[in-house]
Amino acid sequence: MSSRKDKTITRNDLAEAVARASGLPRRDGKEFVEVFFDLITEALMRKEPVLISGFGKFSVVERAPRRARNVRAGHDVMIEARQAIVFRPAVGLVEQLSLEGTGGQQPATIKATA
Repeated sequence: MSSRKDKTITRNDLAEAVARASGLPRRDGKEFVEVFFDLITEALMRKEPVLISGFGKFSVVERAPRRARNVRAGHDVMIEARQAIVFRPAVGLVEQLSLEGTGGQQPATIKATA
């Protein structure tokens, strides 16, 4: 994995990191990553929340129908009700990110949505 800030981490990057950290062959790292994401996807399809301790919580929420404005056409449109996946980071993860952004200095206040 690259340390560039603009790099997107892909499933392949994750598979390589799992393989390297565990000493397993790369194909086993890839299988682990695929199974991990499949389990999360299946739980969300059943509308079950997924809590990964220290990382955050994925859950499915119902979005109500709403009226929106089509700016280009200049008229109102209705957006149908739908389901969305939301992620709420764990407080510890938010704190780590806050400390990282301050160069390791403890910030005066830490805001978290967990």
